[in-house]
Amino acid sequence: MNLLRDKGELTKFQILFEIIRRQPHVKQEEISNSLGITVQAVSKHFKKLINEGFIEAGAEKANYRLTPKAVDILQEGAKNLERYIVKIENGLKIERVWPAIAAQQTKAGDEVGLLMKNGVLYAVKADNPDAHAFGVVGNDANAGEDLGFEYLRGKVEINKGKILIVKLPSIKEGGSRAVDIAEIKLLIEEFKPDKIGVMGSVGRAVLNKLELKADIEFGISQAAALAALRGLNVFVLVVGRMVNRMIEEIEKTNIKRTIDITYEVKDVRKT
Repeated sequence: MNLLRDKGELTKFQILFEIIRRQPHVKQEEISNSLGITVQAVSKHFKKLINEGFIEAGAEKANYRLTPKAVDILQEGAKNLERYIVKIENGLKIERVWPAIAAQQTKAGDEVGLLMKNGVLYAVKADNPDAHAFGVVGNDANAGEDLGFEYLRGKVEINKGKILIVKLPSIKEGGSRAVDIAEIKLLIEEFKPDKIGVMGSVGRAVLNKLELKADIEFGISQAAALAALRGLNVFVLVVGRMVNRMIEEIEKTNIKRTIDITYEVKDVRKT
């Protein structure tokens, strides 16, 4: 692993990660404190990363963003680190305990199959034909109760969810009165969301007009990304200026979880 063999590669990886955590307003002094290196060293790395096409500098001071090339580097590095950690855990015989919901009465020591349904992990009978991952239960549980399992083998199959970000006009642009409600209805019919999220008063007013209720109202950027991670399709209503924040949170989740949540932005402002 180059990250662990080459100190320069590791520092580059760490700086790129710190930037995506803080972008677009990135202070080199904060990165210096976080990594325990000098501001001068951070500045040199920034210049090199900009020259190599990993960072884009904005018009304002301390305004930096990662390029797609840098995001690819972070995702690949995160995957390699995760593989290495798994090897360490296996070598040290570290046992993990995972939580799930019992689909039927279960006894400690039973082997169970594992299925993801509607974003929730369920422990089902081991002979369930849809189960491709298995574990051993650590405690008795009735149907619907929580349980812990270990000795995970196989892979829990999850069809990654998608996020549809619906861009709304601001109050100054007319708010909900400047929204094409018919287009939103069509998008909902086509997208068939499992969850609906809303951010801001304009979005809530639009849902009122549609006679719909939001499933997610707070911490929506992270909640939408995590819901998609569990296989749910999420329909999100946000004012235009908040779209970038949503996208940044999705990209952070992609890097942290080494996955690729797909998303699309639709502008429903009246022309």
